[in-house]
Amino acid sequence: MTDPRAAICTEPEAGTSSVNYQVIQTIFNQNCVICHSPGNDLNLQAGVSWPALVNQPAPSAEACGGTLVVPGNSSASYLYQKLTNLSPCSGSQMPRTDLLPDPLPACVTALVAAWIAQGAVGPATDGGAER
Repeated sequence: MTDPRAAICTEPEAGTSSVNYQVIQTIFNQNCVICHSPGNDLNLQAGVSWPALVNQPAPSAEACGGTLVVPGNSSASYLYQKLTNLSPCSGSQMPRTDLLPDPLPACVTALVAAWIAQGAVGPATDGGAER
């Protein structure tokens, strides 16, 4: 049975050489904002996720995490480590259920890695041009 979260990997944008931030925000919307919303240590909702992640320190509860997103370097980005490492330096692999980690399909984490490696370009803010 195919993980329904992998559906984003077959969308036209996912097959291009660059990953648009809208794809990343869709991943957050489908998998992360249920917990990572206003009032929590990290808000991944649309409109606030990009500045909350790029070149920002990991939340204090995850002090060993370093920087959440290091543009151009997915392996140094704590966000990517939390999505792909079964035993991150703090806490659990994300996303998680109430009791256990529920790792994303590899194709989804590959989209996140590609976005970071491509410089973690932000959302379009002026009618189509990206930051």
